[in-house]
Amino acid sequence: MINCIVVDDEPLARELISSYIDQVPGMLSLGSYQNAAEAFVALHEHRVDVIFIDIEMPGINGLNFIKSLKVSPMVVFITAYTQYAVDAFEVEATDYLVKPVTFERFLKTVRKIGSSTNVTLESQATSETGSVFLKVDRRLVKIELLSIIYIEALGDYLKVHTHHNTYVTYMVMSKMLTLLPNSTFIRIHRSTIINISRIQFIEGNYVHINNINLPIGPTFKDGVMRNIGNNKA
Repeated sequence: MINCIVVDDEPLARELISSYIDQVPGMLSLGSYQNAAEAFVALHEHRVDVIFIDIEMPGINGLNFIKSLKVSPMVVFITAYTQYAVDAFEVEATDYLVKPVTFERFLKTVRKIGSSTNVTLESQATSETGSVFLKVDRRLVKIELLSIIYIEALGDYLKVHTHHNTYVTYMVMSKMLTLLPNSTFIRIHRSTIINISRIQFIEGNYVHINNINLPIGPTFKDGVMRNIGNNKA
């Protein structure tokens, strides 16, 4: 078992990474902490194999905290900034993740951790059958990918239609696409993303999905047909 802790001053970021850890058999989240001082205590109370840590935090930043440790566990930096990458690898970080971190990208880190520890870490869910976390009102809501039918743009917001609920989240289409596996989801219009597995049929310039006709944008049609033809779902 690979024991992990998460250190980040942003509550939603801690919840997200902890939820990713929970989806990987062989990895265990021992806890999440909002600053270096709390993490220091945790390192002395538990056997920690991997620390997922933000860089810019109040008080001691993540880089300086890791440098201060006499013996450090494996380190994965998670930050909204790219300029610390060189410094991160100078302290022999296992990986450097830039927010927002998708589950698909997290799995690449998992493989690196597995290679370094000689432990086989298998995901309970592939990127196609996993989940995403979206901020809805003041909550971080877990949405299973298989439950998503289609997503439509509403200005700076997105409406995510699932089997049981519809969620509205503050996000643009381009960012949403980075969170979804392109083997399962495809953009058919500048304002629409669909789950390929939910297509009932395509007729003319419309996709029939969940008993709704969704238009295919002229600039997207060729890409849609190529993707559908190559998809084995």
